[in-house]
Amino acid sequence: MQEKTSATPPAAGASAQRGRFETLARALDGELARLALWGKVEQDYQKQYADVLAPLETVEVELKARLVFCFDHACKQKELTKAERQLASEIAAQLAEETLCSLELDGTPAECDTDRLKALYRKHGGGDFDADFAEEREAAGAPAEEPPAPQAEADDTALALLAEVRALAAMEADKRDAAGEDRYAEYNRVLEARLAGVAREIAAAERGFKARYRFDPEQSIDPADLMEDLEAEIADVREYIGELEFELEQFVDMQQVKAWLKAMKRQLAATRRREARN
Repeated sequence: MQEKTSATPPAAGASAQRGRFETLARALDGELARLALWGKVEQDYQKQYADVLAPLETVEVELKARLVFCFDHACKQKELTKAERQLASEIAAQLAEETLCSLELDGTPAECDTDRLKALYRKHGGGDFDADFAEEREAAGAPAEEPPAPQAEADDTALALLAEVRALAAMEADKRDAAGEDRYAEYNRVLEARLAGVAREIAAAERGFKARYRFDPEQSIDPADLMEDLEAEIADVREYIGELEFELEQFVDMQQVKAWLKAMKRQLAATRRREARN
């Protein structure tokens, strides 16, 4: 059950320690609500991720692997010009890298010929995937941090004081005057310690979440936005899968591939011109 320490703003003429008490009690309420939200969102996110996003990511990786093989095949076709074969090779190298990163760094489960993908990465990109991404592979193997269990108060005295704090915070404002300045100072020390403990639990929950779901460690996350962001990511992956399926359909006819590569070349040229202007 979530702790409740609700307090109304300090009355006019209230002591400095009592005013501090009111402020700390409201801050603790806010932090406890945030910690509880992290717990709920983590459960909802994990279910939606496992049921919807993860299977879509597997489909995406397998389609990209098939495209790598298709572009490698296109590089050998005489119907394509030298420039078109070069572009197909560049795309094969990029897709091979993305696919291998998903398989070996992100741990996406997919039925792909990893050895063949590494060979094509070497053929079209000129590098060795295992060597090029050695540091990333090592980091990917590190276990995700699990958030610690909520810490108990240091001793029975602290527990008793925290219970008093909760009782006092629930009282009407005029009934709090019975506690003297020294007592409020002692209560404030308990509230400050509890606030620090809850802040550590929130930070650990956020770090663990980022590690499990491959978020940038420096990225700021609001748990209230996570489910909406996840739905947007699912929509993006579905759209990308549609694009990959369309690209695969082009390889039925090498003339279609030729036309598609020409369009891609124009698009890349336009992008480079925009980047040069900026």
